[in-house]
Amino acid sequence: MCAHCQPSRLHKVTGKIPPSTDGCIALDVLALSGEQDVLSLKRRARARAVELGLSAATARDLSKAAGEAGRALVGRARPVSVVLRATPRSSLEVVLEGRGTPAAVMAALEPVRPLVDRVTIGGDGGLVTVTLVAGLADARELAPDPGTDDTRRRERDPRRGALSVRELQAELEETNRGVVALYAELDDQADRLRSAEDRLRLLLDSVPDYAICMLHPDGEVASWNSGAERIFGYAADEIVGRNFACFYRPSDRDLDLPGADLARARESGHFEAEGLRVRHGGSAFDAHVTITMVRGGHPGRGFSLVVRDITERKRLEDNLRRRAEDLAAANRAKEDFLATLSHELRTPLNAMLGWTRLLRTGKLDAAAMERALETIERNAHIQEQLIADILDVSRIVTGKLRLDLKPTDLAPIVDASLDAVRPAAEAKGVGLTLETVSDGLVLGDADRLQQVIWNLVANAIKFTPSGGHVRVSLARVGQAAVVAVADTGEGIDPDLLPFVFDRFTQGDGSVTRRHGGLGLGLSIVRHIVELHGGHVQAWSEGPGKGATFSVALPMRSADEAGPVDDPRADADVGDLA
Repeated sequence: MCAHCQPSRLHKVTGKIPPSTDGCIALDVLALSGEQDVLSLKRRARARAVELGLSAATARDLSKAAGEAGRALVGRARPVSVVLRATPRSSLEVVLEGRGTPAAVMAALEPVRPLVDRVTIGGDGGLVTVTLVAGLADARELAPDPGTDDTRRRERDPRRGALSVRELQAELEETNRGVVALYAELDDQADRLRSAEDRLRLLLDSVPDYAICMLHPDGEVASWNSGAERIFGYAADEIVGRNFACFYRPSDRDLDLPGADLARARESGHFEAEGLRVRHGGSAFDAHVTITMVRGGHPGRGFSLVVRDITERKRLEDNLRRRAEDLAAANRAKEDFLATLSHELRTPLNAMLGWTRLLRTGKLDAAAMERALETIERNAHIQEQLIADILDVSRIVTGKLRLDLKPTDLAPIVDASLDAVRPAAEAKGVGLTLETVSDGLVLGDADRLQQVIWNLVANAIKFTPSGGHVRVSLARVGQAAVVAVADTGEGIDPDLLPFVFDRFTQGDGSVTRRHGGLGLGLSIVRHIVELHGGHVQAWSEGPGKGATFSVALPMRSADEAGPVDDPRADADVGDLA
């Protein structure tokens, strides 16, 4: 007989059974939680009694008493701890400990007291300990020697080797009670399982933003929630039983990407990725996919699949990325503009300062003094123009640019603009001609329109080399007056052409470029023309092939005259930057 307790296969042992101090040997340690465990205790007690050599009747009576003691204690807040022990006197002890009161347990065991040699009931702190002892009387009997006549008579006596009909009937009743208890417990477990499944289904269907489904080991869809129906467009009866590879693009299926994803999940227990998945009908969307192998088992248990539509998140990320790139470009443009502005302001200031110092020496002759004054005046005008452009851009950005619209004839404005730039063209050796095909009235601000035409013609002269030609024309096209400025100068790169009217845009933005300016003139031209209800365009066949700019203004009647505010005057400045 082993001197250590052998754990039962029913439950993990709980409770504290006081160790024996009288030489008893623990045979079994059990834990009772239900009727099925009580029946197992009865069978174990009978088997141990027989092993110890107790009579069949004693074993049967001890089994019944142990069962009633177990029923008296089972059903409380904690399992009942049981120890079966062999005593030095060859008797068998069954010690039970559980929640209860000694009085209630004593009353429940009163009918079975005569079945055992001794019943002891004790209580401490809400715990009740019951000790049943059987076999003392059997141990007192002297066993006859083997082979004697008395032994042979007992072996031949059929009453000593078989149970009575009443005993068999009691045994069958006990077995039937155990089967009924087992079925009741199974029904209870099934009800609880169905209730848990219903709660889980309700939980999964309350998550519409996630497609959650179960997959068989081969990838076949086993379950489907409402979120999956919303994201993928399949009803449950359409998709359950199909392989989840239908969520992948045909090119991904050709590469066996679904099988590779399952293999990764099988190897590591978890797979997570982002990529394109396909809805019912073939449309693709950005998805975040998680495949997890079912825990607590081997890969044959299958996988869980969780998919989230991240199309909107991707769109926001792309927008933020583009916004960051735009902000970075705007920041670079600002830095370039500040560098250009400092250069453009410093250059005329240096000339003015140098000639001023020479004038203060009083050593210049009349011709040199005339040249000095001319240079100072010319550079002062350059600074004035730079500051005027900056102020105009500030008014444009803040929506405070105001026009005083009146019926205006464009022909005199074009003439005046050309007269202003003709000296510069002649000094550079650039031809300048005007062609007036038609004239008419437009509703406009004469000063601002002259600024537009002057800016376009001055730009053409600046970018046309000596010997080149600038041609200005005024014509009527439909209900619009069109002013066109064409040159034979450097032309515009096709990559730069779409952005030529943006602020701070220049073909060469370095401070060592041949042509000065802040890159604001054409931006101001576009805004003024648009405030007049017109539009401006630019054409160029490429570098070295010249460029053409045209301004189209609607021709209106004198009845429409009056002041016009920038329609963005009440707009937020941050929206205009």
